[in-house]
Amino acid sequence: MGNQTLQFNVSSLLKQGTGTRELYSFVAPMKFDNVKIASDIKGKVEIMKIDDGVNAKMEDVRLMMDFRCDLCLKSFKQEVLINRAERQYLFEGPHESVDPNDLFLIDMKNETIDLKEPLRQEIILHLPLIPVCSRSCKGICPHCGKNRNREQCKCRTEKTLNKPLSALKQLLK
Repeated sequence: MGNQTLQFNVSSLLKQGTGTRELYSFVAPMKFDNVKIASDIKGKVEIMKIDDGVNAKMEDVRLMMDFRCDLCLKSFKQEVLINRAERQYLFEGPHESVDPNDLFLIDMKNETIDLKEPLRQEIILHLPLIPVCSRSCKGICPHCGKNRNREQCKCRTEKTLNKPLSALKQLLK
């Protein structure tokens, strides 16, 4: 069953017994602050009734994102894959203090759950720490500013400049 948003109606599940499941697939456009998504988000979700709410298990979530290479500053697109993520949606909040970013409640008025926030959190967790356009990217020369992927420069690299034991070679002579 396809869904164009990330809100799922769970009214039929709430009337069923614990362990009852519903499977959905979704394709949805999304926008977040400070995250550049270049495609619709596609994935599957299994929603299961539990004692105090529902459990939503997202699988095979895929999206394309825009990045800027940290080495050469070139813009590029890369697929982000979230193999599996789960969140529980409760009927009511717990009595003890809980971080509001980790608490998800069922909208009992509409009998729906919204996967947008947990999906946003998972996307951020799956972003590369250092986005690089390719493994062979040589980057920009820190001395002359030339893009070393397009042209060679005559500057000495930091690898040759930063040799802390090079003074020992002089002592041997």
